[in-house]
Amino acid sequence: MKNQKIIISGPTGVGKTNIAVDLCQKINGEIISADSRQVYKYLDIGTNKEGILEKDNIRKINGIPQYLTDIIAPDKKYNAKNFEQDAEKYEKNILKENKTPVIVGGTGLYIKSFLYGLDDLPDADEAIRSSIQKDIDEKGLEYVYGMLAEADIFSAQKNKGNTQRIIRALEVYKLTGKTMTELLNRKKIKNKKYKHFVIIKDREELYRDINERCIRMLKSGMIEETERVLNMGYAKNSYALTGVGYKHIIKYLDNEITKQELTEHFSRDTRQYVKRQITWFKNQQDTELIDITGKNYKSVTEIILRH
Repeated sequence: MKNQKIIISGPTGVGKTNIAVDLCQKINGEIISADSRQVYKYLDIGTNKEGILEKDNIRKINGIPQYLTDIIAPDKKYNAKNFEQDAEKYEKNILKENKTPVIVGGTGLYIKSFLYGLDDLPDADEAIRSSIQKDIDEKGLEYVYGMLAEADIFSAQKNKGNTQRIIRALEVYKLTGKTMTELLNRKKIKNKKYKHFVIIKDREELYRDINERCIRMLKSGMIEETERVLNMGYAKNSYALTGVGYKHIIKYLDNEITKQELTEHFSRDTRQYVKRQITWFKNQQDTELIDITGKNYKSVTEIILRH
């Protein structure tokens, strides 16, 4: 597998990181994280980071380096183009050390950007964003979601429930007259030296795992973690806090929902996100699906090695 990119993708909670770490130990590999939430500092529990962040600001899991976690503050933007550039930099560094880069994560657009590249997207336009936000405040998110759905049903369905991404997709359409879907360049693979494995498992089993994981996160201090970040001076609408889980905790802290509702909404929205991820990854080209139902992660790495 020398000079071979390995990509391990799939839905949240399916066990991608354990598989990747075991694989890296066998092939002298290092991990590049493709997770749009793990890029943020200070938020570990709700983004399910593993391992230890060391003094060089590189996270290590059982001795395996994992790059592109903990790199930006909670109020900073980070997009697929940023990931494409950063991942390519780490990929080159890993290959120079005669090691194997293993890209791991559930953010489909990051992985697509890494493989195919993205057309340049327009910079944010604050006037358009303010107009869209005003519509959300006055008419509700569903109204703006409907506007996006009329222009780009694929982006609307993929980003349902994610306010920031709905705003961005509609903003891009207003600025360019083209949809986000149209602007994805899918025609040319930049580098064919890769294998892309999509990890899946029985959906009902995965949903049970998700429910248990959400409860475990809350019990492990995710609420207190959110409070610490807010006490550091970061706004409630910071990019890192708009994701599933953190936005529900903020509603709980503001006494808008009960503890039971927090748990239910967190689990429900995570399951819905997982459903969208599964649909996305199953529709990607040039992938190998691996159903891990009933398998442990070590047996899955053996399957990957045989490919």
